Amino acid sequence: MNVQLVTYTRDPDKVCAMAAYVSASSRPLSEFSQAWTEEDTKKWVKIVVDRGHTSVLEHASFTFSLEAVSRVCTHQLVRHRIASYTQQSLRRVKPKRESFKMPETVKNSTHYDKVSDILDNVYAAYDLLVDGDVPKEDARFILPTGTKTNLLVTMNCRELYEVFFPLRCCTKSQWEIREVAWKMLKICKEKAPIIFANVGPRCKKLGYCPEGEPCKEFKKFVRR
Repeated sequence: MNVQLVTYTRDPDKVCAMAAYVSASSRPLSEFSQAWTEEDTKKWVKIVVDRGHTSVLEHASFTFSLEAVSRVCTHQLVRHRIASYTQQSLRRVKPKRESFKMPETVKNSTHYDKVSDILDNVYAAYDLLVDGDVPKEDARFILPTGTKTNLLVTMNCRELYEVFFPLRCCTKSQWEIREVAWKMLKICKEKAPIIFANVGPRCKKLGYCPEGEPCKEFKKFVRR
């Protein structure tokens, strides 16, 4: 898979910090913005993050291009409703057999050869339908959810900070969307290092695993 940053709010840390200032200060931003410093940014972001007043993080957003992910992954991704999505259309695009994303567990299975034959037949049947008189929008019904796709996703920093990264960076999240989340988080940390300084799976903030039995990575994630 490939995760690329397409665009993002310029100076996201500063923008969100200024929003925090506007919320809490009697002075208008115009009287102070020229004298704004990096320390002001750090101070105001820390205030809202520590107190959980994270609505100001909605003023910054990131847009990512996610390429060669499966539709299994995107079905999970769209459960994050505070986001905008544009996905490759199977009404327009004709996927090939090689566009199937095969999990390593299936590749290593003793039943792999049988599964591979089934997939060959499915994609061959799809080609027959499309090359015949069946429109792509109907032929796609027989395609497996492991078919690769590309999409653009935009999320604001609050959704990323509070929901997406805490849930999807967890080792108990499904492996593909977890890989997507960690790649996105790496980018966010580079562009908004103050906001995302201590972001990770939920246990990192909570100090315990809300999923029950802690994973092997628990001690690495949790701050002491």
